[in-house]
Amino acid sequence: MSHSDLAAEKDINDVLSDILLSEEHLNKKGYDEGYKNGTLNGNVEGYHLGYHRGAEIGSELGYYLGFVECHLDIVRKHQTNDNDKKIKSLLSLQCLIETYPTHNSELLDILKLLDDIRLQFRKVCSLLKLNANYPESNKLTF
Repeated sequence: MSHSDLAAEKDINDVLSDILLSEEHLNKKGYDEGYKNGTLNGNVEGYHLGYHRGAEIGSELGYYLGFVECHLDIVRKHQTNDNDKKIKSLLSLQCLIETYPTHNSELLDILKLLDDIRLQFRKVCSLLKLNANYPESNKLTF
């Protein structure tokens, strides 16, 4: 069948409809391809960003947990008047760290939970009369 035979078989309304809808079809095809490529590239970039931020948070939480374990031993060995308060504050910090989520959840604001841990750490340092900071805090980017 030749091109002229196909054109003769098609209704003029179908031909006009095809012409009018061609832009819409091309837009949809472009959108679909762009969405697919963007999803693939975005997922890789998002994965790496999340992985590195997660490693930073994990390192910080590990520092705080090591601090707690070390100072719990020290406080328990040295009896003072405010020993119970110090132990309670250290255990509170330890609980916050140990209950920090290890999996992503849209229901939890992990940055707020991290701020709560940082605040409790500063309270503990104040109570212990220590000027301790997370040594990598100036490298955190969020």
